[in-house]
Amino acid sequence: MLQVPLKPKSFPTNLLPKDWSKRKPFGRFDQRLADKVHDMVVRDDDVWLVTIPKCGTTWMQELLWLVLNNFDFEAARNEHLEVRSPFDYLLNGDLDRGLESVETLRPPRLIKSHDPLPLLPQQLWCKKPKTIYVYRNPKDYIVSLYYYKRSHGFGLEQTLEQHVLEYIGQEDKAVNYFEHVTEFYALRNEPWIFYTSFECMKQNLRKVIEDVCQFLNKNITEEQMEGMLHHLSFEEMKKNPKVNQHWGFEQLRAKYYAGNYVYTSFARRGLSGGYKDELSADVIAKVDGWIKNNLERYNLSINELLLLDAETAV
Repeated sequence: MLQVPLKPKSFPTNLLPKDWSKRKPFGRFDQRLADKVHDMVVRDDDVWLVTIPKCGTTWMQELLWLVLNNFDFEAARNEHLEVRSPFDYLLNGDLDRGLESVETLRPPRLIKSHDPLPLLPQQLWCKKPKTIYVYRNPKDYIVSLYYYKRSHGFGLEQTLEQHVLEYIGQEDKAVNYFEHVTEFYALRNEPWIFYTSFECMKQNLRKVIEDVCQFLNKNITEEQMEGMLHHLSFEEMKKNPKVNQHWGFEQLRAKYYAGNYVYTSFARRGLSGGYKDELSADVIAKVDGWIKNNLERYNLSINELLLLDAETAV
């Protein structure tokens, strides 16, 4: 699944006053698919979840689906999350049917995407449906990405340290990564945007649930809250096959992976700061330098992006 540089058909100039002509090329599987997503019809009652991969997407996705569906835990336990709340496109190589799973979804649609702001549908920029963005500490993200790649049969010859150093050594990847989050961070006070972090969810899941309910104009009882906290606990999420992407992995395996498919549980550790016992102090220092150097151009700190106090060690 080789990615190629893409050029968006247009840019969200109405949202952010920046020189979009200097935006670095994007990587995606197919320019035609990117164009199809750009032209996708967005409904006013859609709810969009946008993240960089491995940043708490599935956790927030399950949370959102339950809030939007009257906390129907039984229905959630009986259907795969990828079916209840699909990607903005299917990784099945079928351009004509690429958006079918989204287009046939009953309202309100909960749609998940890892695309940066300029590769999301143009109508999203204009209609501004409720959109949730979740960020995560880059050090935990890069570690999680390593194990995710291995579960797909990629990078099996690499050590974790080699993966990390290779990742932070790619300038274009760094630019796209930090543009992805900083563009949504710049929009965090817009009434249609709910911006949070994996770390905020780990610190106080109850508050995040309450804030999401308020954002989506939904009420929640204490009984429903207790059910949410139990259902969304790491222990329950890890053992729940309906949220562990078994369905999605099987689709990908059949299409792309064949003998290289080495599926492991999608939910691995679910920790904030888990990188500390997986990376050496030297590698951590290099990643910290990479983060600091890249965020200087935005005049931001990593704690600001994570919505954490300046004194909180990350």
